[in-house]
Amino acid sequence: MDDNMDMDIKDDANDMDLKPDAGLGDQMPDNVLMDQNMDDLFGEAADGLGVDALGVGLSVLPIPPALVNRIEEKQDRGCCTKLAWSTSGSIAQITDHGRKVEFRCMLRNPKTKEWRLTEPSKTPIVAPEGTIFEHVHFSGVGIDLAVADNHGHVRVYALVGNLGKMLLSPNNFSQEVDSQGVDVAVGLHWLPVYPTEFKVPYMSPATKIGDKWMTELRNPNTSDPKVHHPADGRSSLLYVTRNAKLRLMYQNDGVWHAASAELEGGSSSSDQLTHAAMAENADHLLLGTHDTRKRFCLYKIAITWNATQHTRPQQPPSTIVAPTLEIARLTVLEHISAQHADLATLSELRLVPPIAPNVAQTDPPSLPTIIAVFTRVPLPVDPTQQHQEAFSIIARWQVETTTAVQHESFAKLKPNGNTAPQSGVAVLRRQEDNITSKVVLSVEPQYHNTILALCASDGTIEFRDRVTMASLEPYGDTTTVSSLPQAGFEHVAGDHVPNVAMSPDGSMLVTTKADDTVSTKSMQLRYSWHPLEDGMSDPKGLIEAAVVCLARQYGILCCASAANDDSLALLPPDLSPELRSLYIREVIEMTNRPMDMATWELNKQQQNVIREPILRVIASAQFVINKKPGTQKPTLMGKFAYIYLNARLCCTVLAQVIANKETHLHPSHLHSLRGVAKWCCDLLCWVADSLITLKRASKTAAPDTPPHQAFMYAVLERDSPILNLFLCTYTRVFLRFMCVTLSRYQMAARQALPTARSVTEHRELEDTLAYFTELPFKFPAFEALMSDVDASVRQAITSRSLQHERRVELELSVMTSTTIPEEYLPVIQHLVGTALPKFMEQIDLPELYFRDTTWLGIEPTREEEGGRREQYDVLRKLRIAKGAKLRVCRRCGSVMEDVEPGGREMWGWVVHAQRTCVCGCYWVMA
Repeated sequence: MDDNMDMDIKDDANDMDLKPDAGLGDQMPDNVLMDQNMDDLFGEAADGLGVDALGVGLSVLPIPPALVNRIEEKQDRGCCTKLAWSTSGSIAQITDHGRKVEFRCMLRNPKTKEWRLTEPSKTPIVAPEGTIFEHVHFSGVGIDLAVADNHGHVRVYALVGNLGKMLLSPNNFSQEVDSQGVDVAVGLHWLPVYPTEFKVPYMSPATKIGDKWMTELRNPNTSDPKVHHPADGRSSLLYVTRNAKLRLMYQNDGVWHAASAELEGGSSSSDQLTHAAMAENADHLLLGTHDTRKRFCLYKIAITWNATQHTRPQQPPSTIVAPTLEIARLTVLEHISAQHADLATLSELRLVPPIAPNVAQTDPPSLPTIIAVFTRVPLPVDPTQQHQEAFSIIARWQVETTTAVQHESFAKLKPNGNTAPQSGVAVLRRQEDNITSKVVLSVEPQYHNTILALCASDGTIEFRDRVTMASLEPYGDTTTVSSLPQAGFEHVAGDHVPNVAMSPDGSMLVTTKADDTVSTKSMQLRYSWHPLEDGMSDPKGLIEAAVVCLARQYGILCCASAANDDSLALLPPDLSPELRSLYIREVIEMTNRPMDMATWELNKQQQNVIREPILRVIASAQFVINKKPGTQKPTLMGKFAYIYLNARLCCTVLAQVIANKETHLHPSHLHSLRGVAKWCCDLLCWVADSLITLKRASKTAAPDTPPHQAFMYAVLERDSPILNLFLCTYTRVFLRFMCVTLSRYQMAARQALPTARSVTEHRELEDTLAYFTELPFKFPAFEALMSDVDASVRQAITSRSLQHERRVELELSVMTSTTIPEEYLPVIQHLVGTALPKFMEQIDLPELYFRDTTWLGIEPTREEEGGRREQYDVLRKLRIAKGAKLRVCRRCGSVMEDVEPGGREMWGWVVHAQRTCVCGCYWVMA
């Protein structure tokens, strides 16, 4: 569109007494835009600003100068975020007047079971001499951080080892330094990483039908065209500068490169950009800019990656890209402002992509939307503004594509009567503005862009429907769960602060004051977590809906590979066992984990069980929330979850190194696994000892009690997870797999002993082999026990011809509760009456009795609760030397030694496994 056409549109709009930014060819209805009284807008009417629309009055909290300065900064340029919360759980804060970026995270106290904010990490990012950091922005996967400074530089830092340790990523480009700091970044956008961010399913709202909660998991269409770096797992970002330059930063083999282009028809030296926003739209990106002339420009950006495959000797092939940028200006809107509020200035610009068809399931489909926040904050020192109130206005434009229809007479210009097809024309169709009495600091799309979260300066979040902009509020329906605010969770308003950042799902906020003081606040349930005994109300339905809502939140974050500690922290520590069981059960069901595997062929079982990724994070929550009141001791289901997590780690490592028969087992491989092998041996011993101890304890039951019933009573009395371990398909596969791989490990270690690399390695391998020979039973005997139980489970299921739904129900029961289904009673009878006595004949009982298995950590001893017991590396299963640097899991409290990269103990499997704890959570330094 040329400038003459722009001027014509502007003049026509003025003649019609309409705002010229209503969109090309669009006329705004008078009843929508022109019926608002100016007195109402500025708070001078009797009913106050927004009372009718929002149901709340204007804020009476005084506006601190720091917030006024913050709004002025946001009105000056788009890239000025001083506080950010990543999907990995890391919190970045620009401090020391822009000279540092410090990192914190949430950490759970094992004793009090409360979550708190850590102190700043000891490895901050320090600004280069002469520069000041102005903007921080995490990538979608949360492990890369872009930091922009006042000279227009954008540097990328990557997470290394533990949260709070971000190192500068290597690059081969130089950025021109503007000594005056004019060409700063005004908009930055991370492209999604393939395939991680393209496989995130959508979870529908949960609806209670009868006594079951039902949800639908909709997987995205991976064949749809999307914009991303063509190499798997590689990151890329774009940013726009004040002087209308577009820069693409991308990775080749982990090294960052850059390509640049000028925006078509970009701003002149006198009309510089203030804000820019980008979003994916099918096979291209949309870019919206705002300049000092209060003008919107919409661009289409196409990236041609020019990818090629490179091969190197003894290295896997890699994808190398050399991208080029194609930019086309689609449309322009002049004189952008809030409707009837010229004093409000643009402070936030977002471009939200359309809702995916499988998510929206509506006709017509949603459209890309430009969201602009105009904010008015009175100056405390200006007497003329003392009685004015702060407010924000959210304006929206939908990006439509229209095709001009030619008159039929044009067909006569050609003999054949055919004319060339007309290309689409972009139109920005303005929607009705929304006014809020809060000072909105940021707008964050949620749930596949179906919800908008408006973060306000008073430490609250307004959740609104993306299409209708209606506020999401609780409406008392205990049979439907669609979002946190709908289920009764809310942030309580507090004092105004200049900086606010929300966790991935908004269940927790982090705020900073003018002096950089940092604090966090969680959502609160407006109902009581405990049933009332007043005889008038019964909130049980509301409590159940709240638990199911948090389970859905946790499941959504599990599927998105995002940190979910903030939503887990909303559960009260004294939640009843029934509600804890409901929580875990609903997370498993909502994430659609494979449960019906008991009758599968053994190899298929093993492949699916070891490769299952999400149940680890679910078992992590089960372990954390299942602790006895006032202690650190786990309940029966807490012990089950702990064994599941550690057994999964051990089996995964053994599958990588030992089970692959094509892998040549070097002595270093076997030496690296000595701790894992010992842990597995003692776990089998603990299982055998528990069986015998429980059988002995069951003899004290009443004489007329059946043996299997007496055994079950003993299990509950001692909080033993032994029956759940045997009846659950996942843990049964783990125990059987350990027997097979440990036998191979023992044989391979004997063969590799003469070729050990050092005297120390030779001695430690000898000690490991001696550990094996001291076992009170042989591996084939334990494997036979597991096979016998497995056959009994299959028989119990097939003999009754159980349907799929019931088989899933059985598996869920043994994974989430202490109640043993009636169908499994024959299995317990067979275990107690036949399988266990047969196994006991092959055990050296005195050797088993004196075997020390307390170091497994299944149940903390008094020394461990007091912190005096020797510590073991939760990954390598080796004793940690005193004085060693430790990493701590911020959720379950497990520790590992902070091994330096390239060190003697840094084997291949450790490099992969050390990224997260056994529970899937990131580390922090102790």
